[in-house]
Amino acid sequence: MIKQVLRQLFAGLRGAPFAVHYWDGEIASYGAQGKSAFVLNFTRPPPARLEDPVVYLGECYMDGVLEIEGSWDALLGTMVASENTLFRRGATRALGWIGERLQARRERQQNNVRRHYDLGNDFYRLWLDESWTYSCAYFRHPDDTLEQAQRNKIALSLDKLAIRPGMRVLDIGCGWGGMALAAAQRGARVLGITLSAEQHEGARERIARAGLSDRVEIRLMDYLDLDGRREQFDRIVSVGMFEHVGQGHHDDFFARTSSMLQGGGLMLLHTITGPESRETNPWIEKYIFPGGHIPAPETLVAALPAHSFKLVHMESLRLHYARTLQCWLARYQAVCSEVVSMFDERFARMWTMYLRGSSAAFRGGDLDIHQMLVSKGNNNTLPRDWGYLYNSAAPLCWGEDGD
Repeated sequence: MIKQVLRQLFAGLRGAPFAVHYWDGEIASYGAQGKSAFVLNFTRPPPARLEDPVVYLGECYMDGVLEIEGSWDALLGTMVASENTLFRRGATRALGWIGERLQARRERQQNNVRRHYDLGNDFYRLWLDESWTYSCAYFRHPDDTLEQAQRNKIALSLDKLAIRPGMRVLDIGCGWGGMALAAAQRGARVLGITLSAEQHEGARERIARAGLSDRVEIRLMDYLDLDGRREQFDRIVSVGMFEHVGQGHHDDFFARTSSMLQGGGLMLLHTITGPESRETNPWIEKYIFPGGHIPAPETLVAALPAHSFKLVHMESLRLHYARTLQCWLARYQAVCSEVVSMFDERFARMWTMYLRGSSAAFRGGDLDIHQMLVSKGNNNTLPRDWGYLYNSAAPLCWGEDGD
């Protein structure tokens, strides 16, 4: 019975040609005509009940029931082309957030963030680079190492914000403190906030070792508790946090950040985006980033005027993130046996799928990532030519080969 269900599912997919090796020895071809771009190989009979196709296939991979060979870029392209067949998105969860009481919202966001980021500093330390940065890097040159590219990204972000000595900077979702440290080294005074207890501890230790505790404060704090009546900032930066804000709450985020920012101040928002605002796919929701929501760029831009924000500069870093994820994947695979010892085989395969699939999604899927620089009211102090961000050493052209 499950084989018949899978046959119907695969026959409905559109995109690249692909093959399925069933557990009983049958080999079937699907998609467009031509040589298979990828192969789904069932190593043994899968579970008999299929409710959500994306979750089902993801769990089959996690359990070793399914192996994926060939191009993951083509696989992700097929998923995007076949979204009406594969994705059963509904409004139930998103609508449940709207009108949610503030305390319940705080608890949900805290639980969601901690499920991902509180896997342990030892886990992330295994495969992140020496800068301990868990966000999209910026590869100015083809031969940049991951660590150099992460330094490039932090420098690019702070250059966009035109950080100067004495400025007060707020870092929302500060991770392990890399951005806050770099801003402090430029003479700023920084408040970083995070909901992750592990990041809070790691960032504080890192700042103390750098001798910058007098310039950087890290709080275990929700952005919902920010109060512009008590604290004001010249600059705000938020990297990789906005995806956790949630459907229906973008205006509240912009209202709170606007209240914290001085007139003429700047905010840099760095977030994953998509062609339309939507929830993350159901497998990511269940196993990796619960509660995630991907905004569309035009949705963000449209929300700005109501909060006295003006768009100053916007940039896509899509291929930079694809390459970042490829670097993480290579580093992760090199320590996978340690991940198995720390957790188990199923967890290790889950993260392999997440990193490999995400990299492919930014090359062959419909995901993007944007840095959006906005000002509160007019800012007339920035250079009129954005070349200053890039011409210190003109980046060479490079592409992504994928896998």
